[in-house]
Amino acid sequence: MLYEDNHMMTQERRITLHGMLLQIPYWFGCSIYFAFIVTTLIDNGWSESAATGATTVISVIVMLVQPFFGYLCDKFFSEKKLTIVLLIFAAASFFLLPLSLESGKMALVFLNMAGITVSIAQVCGFIDAWVVGLKQEYPSVNYGLIRGTGSLAFAISAQVAGILTTTYGHNVRLWVGFGSLIIAIFVALSFRAARSVNQDDKNSLQRLTGLTAIKLVFTSKQYNLLLAVSFFLLLSNSTMLTLNQLLVRELGGTAAQIGTTTAVMAVSEVPFMFLMAIILKKVGFKKIIILCSAIYVARMLITASVNSVNGLICAQLLQGLTYAVIIPASMSYLSQILDERVRSTAVTTYVSVTNGLTGILGSLITASLLASGFSAQSALIVFSVSAGIGFCLAFYGMFRKIW
Repeated sequence: MLYEDNHMMTQERRITLHGMLLQIPYWFGCSIYFAFIVTTLIDNGWSESAATGATTVISVIVMLVQPFFGYLCDKFFSEKKLTIVLLIFAAASFFLLPLSLESGKMALVFLNMAGITVSIAQVCGFIDAWVVGLKQEYPSVNYGLIRGTGSLAFAISAQVAGILTTTYGHNVRLWVGFGSLIIAIFVALSFRAARSVNQDDKNSLQRLTGLTAIKLVFTSKQYNLLLAVSFFLLLSNSTMLTLNQLLVRELGGTAAQIGTTTAVMAVSEVPFMFLMAIILKKVGFKKIIILCSAIYVARMLITASVNSVNGLICAQLLQGLTYAVIIPASMSYLSQILDERVRSTAVTTYVSVTNGLTGILGSLITASLLASGFSAQSALIVFSVSAGIGFCLAFYGMFRKIW
């Protein structure tokens, strides 16, 4: 028995460490792309409306295909296999983007952006489903530590990418992103796959159609409430990268300061993600989700009131008390309530709604507000309403004892 316990602890440490190593190059590449894509397009001759419009259309595509990929993963492939395939596709698209930008053809740039975004966005969901699956097998696998390492990589990448862009231009930054994804591919190849469902569940899963699998996911009241709360909270969060890029410009900042702003956001996530497993044990999920929701509202209002780049940078420290809390807390909760047969479908649907759909609506609302004459700061006040709805739903879940 002692040997078995020690063996499990060793496996959990190895899985956590390997997961951390996978997060580093993946999120390094994500930061290089997502934190600067609007600025990249504008600097290459696109208007603000065209740049935000293109990212919105691509977000729609991402949202539509994400649950489909999750169903394919549950029924035919492992998270590991699809992660590797998508990373290869993302790396190839990264390699081609500088060439597309130099061509000056907007259609070609759009197709290249779609290739990067669709593939790299799926990877986020599959890594989460992969780790959730491993956590179901080894409960002490620390998702917060794994995901927090990704946030640290995102922060370092944002700072480095800002300096690279200011010194050498956008293309050099994109080549570095390509290299980071190549490293991620090799790390993923050596990472152990999550446990497959047993034979009885496999037989049951083979009889599930895509629609039936989705229905099975949504039979859980806890899942539905978590999805709704996360949607409204992360709708406000989805605008931060775009609005921060515009805010820095409005306040007279530089590309390097855009990188600093993004880096501070990401760095603030690290300690909370690292400690979330301990915090959840001591405080509990219900109290954590309500506190996180309240801070989300405060964060949007505080960011809307700053009047300098330095003030904006300081306000991004609240990312650690919001996004860095809800993501690991949600994934830990999902590992407890999910039907293992539809694990990937459930996680990728969650990611599709909280990342894809919120990104679409966030971009549409932001574009509409800016077109109507709102400043980037005043738009944040509108998004504080969304965070407030998330807070009300979280409190309702505790009051009705759904959590």
